[in-house]
Amino acid sequence: MMLPLLLLLLSVGYGAGKEVPSIISANMSQTITANVTATFQKTFLFLLEQDKPVRVIAQASNVSPLKPLIVSARQILGVTSFTIPLNDQGYQVYDQVARTLCPQWDYSPTVNKRFMAIDVSSSDSTKREFQIRADYVDNFDLVEGRVISAHVTPSKPMYFRYKFDDDNKGPMLVKVNSADDTCATISVQASYCPIHDMVYDIEYDGMFQSMTTLAAITVTPSFSSKNDFIVVVVVHPTNYQCEHLGHEFLDVIKNAGNATEKEEKERLRKSQYNQGKDVMITVEKSMSYREYIFPTLITIGLLLIIYLLAYVGTILETEKFIRGFNIDFDYSTMDEEVETGEVPERVIEQHKPRTNSLSNDYGAIRKHRRQNTHDSIGSADYCDDINDVAEIRRTKVELTVADLSYHSNNYKYRLYQWNLIPIAIFYALPVIQLVAGIQLLVHYTGNQNICYYNYLCSRPLGVLQQFNNIFSNIGYVLLGILFLLIVKHRDSRYQAVIAEKPILGKRHGLPQHNGIYYSVGFSLVMEGILSASYHVCPTGYNFQFDSTFMYLMAGLLMLKIYQLRHPDVNPHAYTAYIFLSLTVLIEVVGVYTVQSRYFWILFAMFYVVATLYFTSHMYYMGVISVDCGIFTRISLFFRNELFNSPRPLYMDRFVFLVLVLTLNFSAAILGVIFMPSDFPSFLLAVFLINLLAYFAYYVLMKFIHGEFPYPITIFCGLLTMVTWICALYFYFSTVTNWQLPAAKSRQKNRYCLILDFYDNHDIWHIISSMALFFGFVTVLTLDDHLLNRPRNEIKVF
Repeated sequence: MMLPLLLLLLSVGYGAGKEVPSIISANMSQTITANVTATFQKTFLFLLEQDKPVRVIAQASNVSPLKPLIVSARQILGVTSFTIPLNDQGYQVYDQVARTLCPQWDYSPTVNKRFMAIDVSSSDSTKREFQIRADYVDNFDLVEGRVISAHVTPSKPMYFRYKFDDDNKGPMLVKVNSADDTCATISVQASYCPIHDMVYDIEYDGMFQSMTTLAAITVTPSFSSKNDFIVVVVVHPTNYQCEHLGHEFLDVIKNAGNATEKEEKERLRKSQYNQGKDVMITVEKSMSYREYIFPTLITIGLLLIIYLLAYVGTILETEKFIRGFNIDFDYSTMDEEVETGEVPERVIEQHKPRTNSLSNDYGAIRKHRRQNTHDSIGSADYCDDINDVAEIRRTKVELTVADLSYHSNNYKYRLYQWNLIPIAIFYALPVIQLVAGIQLLVHYTGNQNICYYNYLCSRPLGVLQQFNNIFSNIGYVLLGILFLLIVKHRDSRYQAVIAEKPILGKRHGLPQHNGIYYSVGFSLVMEGILSASYHVCPTGYNFQFDSTFMYLMAGLLMLKIYQLRHPDVNPHAYTAYIFLSLTVLIEVVGVYTVQSRYFWILFAMFYVVATLYFTSHMYYMGVISVDCGIFTRISLFFRNELFNSPRPLYMDRFVFLVLVLTLNFSAAILGVIFMPSDFPSFLLAVFLINLLAYFAYYVLMKFIHGEFPYPITIFCGLLTMVTWICALYFYFSTVTNWQLPAAKSRQKNRYCLILDFYDNHDIWHIISSMALFFGFVTVLTLDDHLLNRPRNEIKVF
């Protein structure tokens, strides 16, 4: 009785002058062939006897896209409409369309039967034939651990439902795999109608990712109030979406000179016609919030063990350090310049240049400089008067620390730490604000193509999508604080001894200026904070946040190693930080112009000039100043030492600096030739290679001069090498790559490696923080054995 009544009701509403549509009773899983015109539509009425979702398949040929057939499937709670043929964003035209209708589980009918009506109409006056079919969807519900396979095309999207178990309401990982790299988008949506399952609307709701061979989305029970969610798979008509970064500004810059976007899409349209994709969908259990406690406590416990061992070992070593220093000396043998601050005649005669050519060369340098600058302690220059103190100290072929520590001023080095604190604060605050805003944007829009996570090891916490990548940076912070505590303890003990016997600090051992050490420790803390900020949403745009303080640490360590035996000629904090800020500026420019040959040429020119200046500065112990005559002085350096002199005056320095020049010039040339796409990493590698080269030179010269460090230094050095080797292994075992489009980056995603919480990059964070800490302690204790040696017996190299 119900079916005739419904047919009668469907006919009501068509008044006089209107042609009554054809209403046909249809059966499920039956292919129906019919035709329609502009004045005569067809309505098919289906009786739904099973409580399953329905999938409608419609097909028509010889139908113009300008006058398509319109198919509308009407249910109690909504309507799903589409056209035949389907014109998919102007790329392709599809004669066959299949759509899954939104399930009507929320509807409880007052009668025992449910019905569905499908209307087919056209604006074409010519009769058009079509076929239509409605089927129940089997295997619609996803089950944990069970794989569901499906074939999807741009005109035949599919979606499935997962319902949380009452016994297991923890986070779930939705994983979609495919053997081919056809571009698709995976979306997880709340189970409310309508379900957005077309290319043009799939990004309107829920969370979504583009994919080629892998997509993974972690879903928490709080995502949907109905305790379930829908997984949607849509295939794109071309692969353009998955082959480009998706950031228009960066795409335009990096593809400058290449095909335009319109030309590229046209090429893809012709080469990827009627593409489809076979996918396998799996839902797996993910780690719950409560299970986060164990790996986080294990990490903190490991760092606390290092705290205990390192601090106890440092206290014992410091006491040994102080005992070796706190001994009685015969002060009557001390040179009179220590007492008066003036240079006696015997020292002047002893330190005079050994050749006239050397005096002439220095006089030439002084002559070119005199017109542009003034003498200062920080940049002392040679003058014509042999009694000039700077010349006396620096013209010796064999210098000692006593020659370069006359004006040693601890306040000068304290400026490093006090200047770094406001720099770090003003740098970090906008960074934190920016990444917090980006994370909220990702959270509320659901666009998971913005941030480059390892989605197979995603451990969300609140709005943070990748809590494990953030937490793993705790090693930098805690070990940075530990290094600051160690430096403070050593500094306090040293100052206590100096307060009793001030003359010891002026005469014996290397000058103990700890300002740069404090800056290095604080930089390690800031590296942890900014690396955590970067990993809130890692992209190519904000990678500088992760690398800025790496540059600072590398630069400060080079300065510290140089300052150990050159305290009078080490640069001021202002100069050092200005240079490092220029480095960061170049890095930022390089991110956006890395594919430009002009950028690499300009960078190489700056790189070469900077290298020439620093090598000249090191060779002549700081007499080369930055002013209008710098190029003339650099040319004098090469003319005098390479062409006019049969043998370089400072052979050890000369050999090392030639190697440094060769290394850096090679890096500049290789950069121009190959133009690496990851410019920040290239620049960081330059800093690290120069740091390692200078450290190796320093250690080698110590051995040549019969200086052998304490066992604690050797032990920390070995730990540094071992931890760096392990850390670099995990660093190069990448699980993401922001140089690639998001879909291709996800191909590198891997499951968690340790404790089901940390992936390869997290392990890199933890081990590299230990490597940096052990490296800092190595440098800190490198010259402890020289503390009781007179400074005029400690060689400068």
